[in-house]
Amino acid sequence: MTQQIVETDHAIIPRPDATPASLRAAIARVRPSSLREFDQQLLEASTEAQAAQNVGPLRVFCASWAMYVEIQRFPLRAQRLAALEHMVDTGHPDTRSAVREIAELLREASEDLGQ
Repeated sequence: MTQQIVETDHAIIPRPDATPASLRAAIARVRPSSLREFDQQLLEASTEAQAAQNVGPLRVFCASWAMYVEIQRFPLRAQRLAALEHMVDTGHPDTRSAVREIAELLREASEDLGQ
């Protein structure tokens, strides 16, 4: 089922670079309601990176949000993921299938990103 969704879905924006500025601009277009969370997590990652004197937290932050944008830029994929997450959150009887399909969606998005 996931492959069918991805094949018939079209990206509404080009894939952004995996930098905070590019990801933020993309989120502003595909899911503006997520900007507050993005900004908060960027602040946390920046603080951790400074404290540790290591860019690792910023790399993890960018990879995580790049995955988020990769899913959100395809409306049908994003809708399907939201429906599956709702099934899991509400204890739907077919939770195991939903979890498997979520994993498949994430795997496909990761492959699309070249990860």
